[in-house]
Amino acid sequence: MSSKIDLIKLIWGIIVSHFSKESPEYKANGHYVIDGIEFMSIWSFKNRHGIKSDTVANGREGKELAAKGVEIHTSTADIDYSKPILIYKLSSLEEYYGV
Repeated sequence: MSSKIDLIKLIWGIIVSHFSKESPEYKANGHYVIDGIEFMSIWSFKNRHGIKSDTVANGREGKELAAKGVEIHTSTADIDYSKPILIYKLSSLEEYYGV
């Protein structure tokens, strides 16, 4: 596990597991099904629903979701493998964005 992931765990303390493109839970870029529950990155969710996405807003919104104590996993990004991303329960994202 990378030190960035460990730092995220230390700060938020609610991350459960780490996944990657090679994980059997992988469905698409930023989209996983973990124990029968869908998880997505904010970027993937916004992209799927036609919501404007930018790195600054995504980071701020991710912090707001984390502050609510939602279950979070980490994932290795498909494109830039050096940066872990956070994936959230699809139901949490739907509630947050009103979709």
